[in-house]
Amino acid sequence: MNQIDNYPSELISNREHIEASFVFCLWRNPELYGDYEKDVMADRDLLTEDGRFYYSLGLEMYNLEYKSFDDASIYSYIEGKEVLKNGFTRRGGYKTVDEIKKILNEDNVDRYYDELVKSNMLLKLHDKGFNVTKELTRFQKMTSKNLYDYYEYQLDNVFLNRGSGVKIEDLDFEDDFIEACDTGEEMGLSYAATCPLLNYHTLGLHRSNVQIFAGFSGTGKTSFCINSYILPILDQGEKVTIIANEMNKRAWQHILMATILSQKLGYFGLPRKKQKMGSLTDEQKEKMQEAREYYNTHYKGRLKFAKIYDYSIDDVKKIIRKMAKQGFNYCLYDTFKSEDSSSATMTGELIESSKQLLQIAEKEDVGIIITMQLAIYMENTRYLTAACLSGAKGVKEVVSELVLTRQIWEDELNGEKFDIQAYRFKKDAQGKFTKIKEEIILKPDKKYMIVFLDKTRNDEGDTTLLYQFDGAWNKWIEIGYCTPKHQR
Repeated sequence: MNQIDNYPSELISNREHIEASFVFCLWRNPELYGDYEKDVMADRDLLTEDGRFYYSLGLEMYNLEYKSFDDASIYSYIEGKEVLKNGFTRRGGYKTVDEIKKILNEDNVDRYYDELVKSNMLLKLHDKGFNVTKELTRFQKMTSKNLYDYYEYQLDNVFLNRGSGVKIEDLDFEDDFIEACDTGEEMGLSYAATCPLLNYHTLGLHRSNVQIFAGFSGTGKTSFCINSYILPILDQGEKVTIIANEMNKRAWQHILMATILSQKLGYFGLPRKKQKMGSLTDEQKEKMQEAREYYNTHYKGRLKFAKIYDYSIDDVKKIIRKMAKQGFNYCLYDTFKSEDSSSATMTGELIESSKQLLQIAEKEDVGIIITMQLAIYMENTRYLTAACLSGAKGVKEVVSELVLTRQIWEDELNGEKFDIQAYRFKKDAQGKFTKIKEEIILKPDKKYMIVFLDKTRNDEGDTTLLYQFDGAWNKWIEIGYCTPKHQR
C-alpha cells in the first residue's frame, strides 16, 4: 500500500479509529497477540504512525511474556529506551492508552480486525485502479468476506459469463475423439506403483473430478492417501496441495517422514511413535536426514500444506483456486464435513458443498481427493457402501470415485465363519494375469484392510481389494481381492 496521505480522504477518514480499536484490544489482553502476530505486520498492514508505534511496542512486550500492559509494566519496559520513551510520552503516555482501552470490548477483536482487513482491501483495490469510492457506502456495511465475494462475483460476470452456462453442440464422433482414445487421453495420473489393482479399476487419478476416500475414525484414511495418492502424484512431477482442518502440520510431517523412510529408503528402524517420543539414536537421526535430503531432492516446492480451522467450503475453494494458478493440479482435502454438524439441513449442505467442489475442480482442471468419515453407527457393517457415509450418502452421485475402507475382523480370516476368501490371480510365464485364482493365506498377527470400490466412472463398481497395513511405517501393500459377506 502507499503512504496514507496518497489516498482519497473518504478512504482514510476513519483509519485512525480502525487501527486504534484493533491495536488497543490487543493491549487490553496481550494474549490476543498470539492470534494475530503472524497475520499482521506493522509496516505492511498499518498506515498511521500511532498504529505502527503502539502495535510494535505491544508486540515487543508480548514476546517478552508481559501478561498485562499496565502503567508500571510499560514504563518498566521503556525505561532506558529513550526513543520509545519519548514516543510514548509524546503520544500522551499511559493516560491516552488507558482512556482508549476503557471504551473497548476485547470480545469484539475479530470484528475490529475484519474492519482493518476490509480497509486494507479497499486501499489495495484503489491501488489497482478500481473505483472503490463510488460504492463506498455499500462497502461500509460489508465484512471483508462480503467485499471479497462482491468483487469475485463482478469479475466472474465479466470474464466467465457464468450467467449463460449452457453450451449446445453436436454429439458427433469427430477425428479427435478416436485419436484421444488411441492415445489414452482419458487415462488419469497413474498410482499403479502403490495400488496397481485399484489404479486399474479407476484408470488413475483424474483431473476435473472429485473422488472420495472414506473410513471410520482412526482407520488410516490420511495414511493411505499419503502412501497411495500423494507420493505417486509427486513421483510423476506433479504438484499437490493438502488442505487439513483436523491434523496439524507436524502430524502430517510424521506420517510423511515414516512413509519416505519405509517406501523410499527401505528403513524400518524409526516408527511414527518413536519419532514423537524422542531420544533418537545416531542412526535414526542420520536416516531422518537422508529422508529430508530425499524430500528436498525429489519433492521440495511441490507439496503445500494449508491448515484451516473450520469446515468452510468457501475457504477450501479459495485455496484450490489460488494454488491451481500456481500449477498445483491435485488437492487432498482432509476431512470433508458439514460446517455445522448440528444443522437440520446438514445432508443438503454436504451435497451442495460436494457440487461446489466439483465445479471448482472442473473450472480449474484440478483433481480433488476428499476424505470422509463413515457413520459411527455403521461400524458393525461388513460390506461398506455409500449408505455408510457420515452425513450424506447422496454425495456419491456427485463424485467420480467412491472408495471406502475398514479393518478386517478376526472372524473373516481363513476358515472362519465369515472368511473373506482372499485371492489373487495367477500370472502366466510371460508375467500376464490369468483368470486362475490363487488363495491368499492371511496371518493373524498382521493387520489387513479391505478397500471397497463402491463407485467408479471408469470401470464396474462393487469391487473389493485387500491390503496389508503397517501403521508404524505407513506401509500399505496391495495383496489381492476378497469377497466379504453382506451380513452385519
